[in-house]
Amino acid sequence: MLLSALPPEIIYLIATHLPTASALAYLSRTCRRLHEVIASEDWRIFRAFVNGRLLSINTPPFWKDVAQALTARSRALDRHAVIGRFIVHPTTAERVGGSPQATRGDNPTHGYRPVIDSYEIWNGSSWHDRHEVLAWGAGHEVMLQIRQTGPQRVKKSFIFNDLEHISSHDDIRGLHLLRPEHRSKTSNREHLILGRMRGELIHLSIEPKLRTHEQRQRFQTFGLGIERTNMSGGSEPILAAHLNGGAISFYKTTTDEAEVLAFARLQINGGGPSRNRTSKFLSPHRFAVASGRSEDAITISTISQERLSLERNISSDFLVSNAINGLAKRATVTAIEPLNGQTVGDPMGNVFLAAWGDHAVRLHDIRSHKPYEKVYIDVADQNPVYCVHPFGHDRFLLGAGGDAVLKIFDIRMPNKYNYLDARPRTFSRCNGSQSRKKPPKNPPHTNPPSKDLSIFLSFNAPASHIDRPRSRFRHRYRGPIYTMSSPSLLSPTIYTGITGGVLRLDFASTDDITGPEQSWYRDRLDLELDFLNEGPESNSILDLSGYERPDSRDTTTCSKLRTQQPFWAVEPGSIANEQTTGWDRRWKPLDAPGAWRRRD
Repeated sequence: MLLSALPPEIIYLIATHLPTASALAYLSRTCRRLHEVIASEDWRIFRAFVNGRLLSINTPPFWKDVAQALTARSRALDRHAVIGRFIVHPTTAERVGGSPQATRGDNPTHGYRPVIDSYEIWNGSSWHDRHEVLAWGAGHEVMLQIRQTGPQRVKKSFIFNDLEHISSHDDIRGLHLLRPEHRSKTSNREHLILGRMRGELIHLSIEPKLRTHEQRQRFQTFGLGIERTNMSGGSEPILAAHLNGGAISFYKTTTDEAEVLAFARLQINGGGPSRNRTSKFLSPHRFAVASGRSEDAITISTISQERLSLERNISSDFLVSNAINGLAKRATVTAIEPLNGQTVGDPMGNVFLAAWGDHAVRLHDIRSHKPYEKVYIDVADQNPVYCVHPFGHDRFLLGAGGDAVLKIFDIRMPNKYNYLDARPRTFSRCNGSQSRKKPPKNPPHTNPPSKDLSIFLSFNAPASHIDRPRSRFRHRYRGPIYTMSSPSLLSPTIYTGITGGVLRLDFASTDDITGPEQSWYRDRLDLELDFLNEGPESNSILDLSGYERPDSRDTTTCSKLRTQQPFWAVEPGSIANEQTTGWDRRWKPLDAPGAWRRRD
């Protein structure tokens, strides 16, 4: 019996076992009958593919687009295909709040340290109907960008400031956007929880169309300064505020009270200074905090019935025998981040990453009796880690505390999705033309780059984008990567905070955004239609550089430096190098080893 003659249920069952998205696409092109079956119910077959191959990511019901987006992102990550741009507020950004020219009472010498949050939702009948919100704290101001795609396309920028007299004590140390599922959220307003260094912690509502704002709630800190804030996920999130003196206060965000008191309080270190201490919600009901002590370097607590109860301690005793390069034992933990939905699909917050004081990041599982499950090290860089950001379903990124280094790691779970040949490729020249070339009869077998990559974000924010009183020195940026945020688990975008600015990193292959479906990808990445025609004088898209990290057990191999080239400079040789090595065509090919050059 012919495959096309089988009942739809049998064809559907067979199709769910196909390994790649391209296999489904090829099957639908076999004949009209199979195309009708595969494409039925708005390509519902891709739902089984997404759920089975891409783990438990919460997705909108546009299954074909979801499969294409996640496949393209996985492919770009393996190719190290990344586009870097600064988020620059336009001169037409609308003002919300107080006086546009606040009077500064001090003279800071350093740029602000941004805090970032973002989210996106699908609010229409297609994949392109998407609402994205980005907010970050720029010193004493809140920068807000709202972008709606689809038929109701709109993009607006806002600057919020309700202060007339400012100083560094008014800098924003915590910023959180309330998601649509939050009880207080209304469709025509954006709700933020805002914390300033001097101790102000408020729930703010902004009406973008009317350019008005309203303070909905104040969270009582009793005059103590704020170092940082955290907020859990879910429909009833809990707010945690690190206060001066080593205390963490916990607040409900769904109460109707105008003045909100903390329902629980956690003292980290007996009232001493708590700088460089970190904490994170692992789940809506589980909280991890770094104490700085060796016996309980990481403490995990359960939040239930408005109280905290200790669940487990992780000591730093294992650092004695695992110290790197002879470093002394350090109980310091500088960053904690859960792996919820990215890799393990565990909503309980059992698995998380922690950056330790010996410059290593470790994977911990609360259910295990071992102190950690796996360790990740960059032997070429000894800066502390300031932030950890899980990305996709098999990667995470680290922001270093110096030298503007952003590190990409592969988690290497055994059920990692292999995107290779996930859909047919058509190559086009980078001048925007869509010439369809037939693939070679015997195409070379292309493997993704095997080396992990560290990228330098050593760019100064544009002069029009920074706080001018703090921009006294304009050398090439060599500072920390403070924070990262992605709008959703489906997004190819990471917003990255450096001193005085925010960088946008989009993981997208060059042949995707220059191929026959370029408009589909460019809309997702907010790329202008004529960006490929930019000449050497344009700097809106950054040419990044980085180095391949050798294996942590390899003490002889040198790190290979790589640099990107502009889109307009890509030549046929770069495309051939992409097919041979697996590196995106924007990365310049490495020079051939000479008699004086090492070959490793």
